[in-house]
Amino acid sequence: MENPSMPDDEGITPLHNAVCAGHHHIVKFLLNFGVNVNAADSDGWTPLHCAASCNSVPLCKMLVESGAAIFATTISDVETAADKCEEMEEGYTQYSQFLYGVQEKLGVMNKGLVYALWDYTAQQPDELSFSEGDALTVLRRRDDTETEWWWARLIDREGYVPRNLLGLYPRIKPRQRSLAYAHTEEEEDKEEGGGQA
Repeated sequence: MENPSMPDDEGITPLHNAVCAGHHHIVKFLLNFGVNVNAADSDGWTPLHCAASCNSVPLCKMLVESGAAIFATTISDVETAADKCEEMEEGYTQYSQFLYGVQEKLGVMNKGLVYALWDYTAQQPDELSFSEGDALTVLRRRDDTETEWWWARLIDREGYVPRNLLGLYPRIKPRQRSLAYAHTEEEEDKEEGGGQA
């Protein structure tokens, strides 16, 4: 496979499939390789939405720590991953508490530090332009009229930023090498780690 982020006709990627099947090792492998953690299918479902619909806290944590967009919404019903937790399924309470907790903490914990998951060019004078990977500090999360935009600082500039482009962690960058090489390196890391006392 040349590009493991490549979607099928419906926008579904190998990461979506691995998450839905609950294959933790494959999900971790793909994330370490740097596949697009925020790839959206034809209805806007990201791998995080898929993990949510299965109430899988470990997969959700893995995705969030790899730069998943917690406020990404689906197209048909405009729901975040937290809204997709299955109430009738086992693990619902733990899972929904985790996801809604991340939504609440984003822009509050770590002294307001968040990471840009995509590039954004300001459309209005009071907005802030930023590039993927930039570390922003959220100064105000909402005002009376707007909840989708937060007031943030980037170095010496301040302005409104769209919250759905922000993450708790930066996105892992794609690696310029083959999947076979990445797999070999991962095995070497295990051997080195296992041999130490």
